[in-house]
Amino acid sequence: MNTTVIFSESLNTSSLDVVVIVSVEDGIGFIEKKLLLHVGKDIAGGIVKECNGLSYGKIRSFRTIATDGRLIKVIIASAGKRGSATRANIEKLGGYIYNAIKAKDAKIGIYNDIETGLELAAAYLASGLLLKSWTFDKYKSKPETQKISAIECKTCYSELNRDGFSFLESLADCVSLVKDMVTEPANVMNPDQVLEIATSLKQLGIKVSVLDQRDMEKVGMNAILGVGRGSAYPTYLIAMEYHTDKTKSKIALIGKGLTFDSGGLCLKPATKMGEMKGDMTGAAVVIGILKGLATQRAKVNIVGIIGVTENLISEKSLKPGDIVTSMSKKTIEIDNTDAEGRLVLADALWYAHEKFAPKMIIDIATLTGAIHVALGHEFAGLFSNSDRLAGELEKSGKIVGEKLWRLPLNPSFADDIKSVIADIKNVGSGRGAGSITAAMFLKEFVPDEIEWAHLDIASTGWDSRDRALSKKGATGFGVRLLIDFITRYYEDNARGDSVL
Repeated sequence: MNTTVIFSESLNTSSLDVVVIVSVEDGIGFIEKKLLLHVGKDIAGGIVKECNGLSYGKIRSFRTIATDGRLIKVIIASAGKRGSATRANIEKLGGYIYNAIKAKDAKIGIYNDIETGLELAAAYLASGLLLKSWTFDKYKSKPETQKISAIECKTCYSELNRDGFSFLESLADCVSLVKDMVTEPANVMNPDQVLEIATSLKQLGIKVSVLDQRDMEKVGMNAILGVGRGSAYPTYLIAMEYHTDKTKSKIALIGKGLTFDSGGLCLKPATKMGEMKGDMTGAAVVIGILKGLATQRAKVNIVGIIGVTENLISEKSLKPGDIVTSMSKKTIEIDNTDAEGRLVLADALWYAHEKFAPKMIIDIATLTGAIHVALGHEFAGLFSNSDRLAGELEKSGKIVGEKLWRLPLNPSFADDIKSVIADIKNVGSGRGAGSITAAMFLKEFVPDEIEWAHLDIASTGWDSRDRALSKKGATGFGVRLLIDFITRYYEDNARGDSVL
């Protein structure tokens, strides 16, 4: 990030272009007190009249004259009712504030009235500003002009916020990496490029191993290899291991890495097919998580596994009716070539089990359009064979503001993926519940003794409109959620009070 962030007990009022005052709903006295440090009494009084009774997320913006004669911008932002502030809603508020700034090269000063009960409020506000400030303009002849050069935060807890922000800034950097990877066009972010980015993690102490086509043929990964048949690019299965204590139980993260998904012979409609460059979001999220954990020197035992390929059309492409044998030896009838992500994950899940023997597996994938029909853009789908694991993932989602909604894995849905001529088929019978039958398919490749969760982020990893912490397009959903879950899991285990 190219933004300087400072936490101190006072602000350099003469250097600020934008003054931000974050207050609770009944905080008129606080707003007026801070305004008088920058503008005259009459101006302060006029602004205060416009800010009475603002509810959470509401913003008032004023262009005015400072007491030293400079033109400054004043932004009043409401944090809602006193005592209601959380990390999630204050980071979101930071994103709302960013939208109100609209400055080419701004130095921002932030006062907040919400530190009581939320000592890291200043760090969360700065984090929200950074998350929202990400932009991707490398292919534009005229780059985006809005930029924040410096953020100064007044806080009574300067050292605590500096320490807390160090972690949050690292998270924002990892989210930006994911957004960059997902936003790059597919002719740039191809399987070879994903491999290069994954391999670069070695410099952080992460062990990276790669299975190419010959390696995968030897172990029988015909599901993922079948998906990649139509592409001129190689197919890769990439494992990234980060161990700071091998005595700790191991978590495996699995990511779907389709750098482009045309649908194969079951071709997708042309409308929005360009967004299918984002079908590698799950793999990008796993890379971002591993980078974040290694950067923070987290005390964990993690392996991230991504299956990377393209789903294109050629004379070698999978055809409806084909049968492939997965690494697990289960045979799969290909009923629809556009249900390819689950084939990639099937071999990756089984490989994780056989090679690394994890206690827990979490996969993350832009898996089904049906999840958008069910949940829209507000929630990612959560499926799990463990109530405890599902509960802890939902808790992390609430902490960071990335919402999950658990859907059932009832055995009755297994009938929908039964095949007449093979063990299973790769889509349901057409009676609905497409996200559930996809999850039931994945469950076939996870041994019962392993705690497992599947996150379907097809509707949250990419958005058609601006969100609080992301612009239209890639959102980076999942990085902050899973890093929170992983760090809490290992910290709780270290204290001996883990619920998992």
